[in-house]
Amino acid sequence: MQTITLKLKEAVRSGIAAVPVEVDALTPDQLFGKNEAELKAVKVWWGNREENTGDLFDVSVEGDAGNAEEVKIVFEGDLTRVKRIGDGMKAGEIEARGDVDMRCGAMMEGGKIVVKGNANCWAGREMRGGELIIEGDAEDNLCAMYRGEDKGMTGGKVTVNGNAGELVGQYMAGGEILIKGNADRLAGLNMRGGKITIESDAQWPGSDMTGGEIVVKGETEMTPSFKFVETATVDGVEYKKYLGDLAMGEKKAKGTLHVK
Repeated sequence: MQTITLKLKEAVRSGIAAVPVEVDALTPDQLFGKNEAELKAVKVWWGNREENTGDLFDVSVEGDAGNAEEVKIVFEGDLTRVKRIGDGMKAGEIEARGDVDMRCGAMMEGGKIVVKGNANCWAGREMRGGELIIEGDAEDNLCAMYRGEDKGMTGGKVTVNGNAGELVGQYMAGGEILIKGNADRLAGLNMRGGKITIESDAQWPGSDMTGGEIVVKGETEMTPSFKFVETATVDGVEYKKYLGDLAMGEKKAKGTLHVK
């Protein structure tokens, strides 16, 4: 196992404006096989210019790896303006020790990301595989599609130990999302497939959905365009099962919503 530690230098966060750093080039599959000097020379975007990783991060390497799956990247320091952590990663592991900026785990295909804090908006955007764990809260558009796209998450698993913002899983077509806290408005909007489980409260889940499954274990405010079918048991607990969203037309309304 090889561990690559990248600690953001304090000077990067100094000044009146906190200029974001985009680190989509720093994933296990892209860094595998590089020595310390080569790692420091990898280019990343800092605002509107490219910089060497070694100019923005203190870099250290421990151990060896036979493939990308044996590479673990640890991000340390103030990560609140570090964007695109694990964006597009295919293998290995990333651990972010603190709150992170936008698009953590976006377009992810494999591997595992653990955020030991909160994640800003668009975490898991259009995720295709792998696992993303957010130990704090997730902001809006978790696992949703980006502006102008028509498909969100299609695979993988996301767990949020805290609360999630609006539009969780918009246009979701596959995969699994678990929110252990509350979900704000319109979780599963335009959902086509996959599963969302919300262990606390949710507002208007499943609006305009045509497929997939949503389970709300807490209180929920529903839109009126769902049809009650039966009382069903999910994981040993009884829920009211609805089909919808009938606002999309009866032939298209193939989504399932379970509520207490």
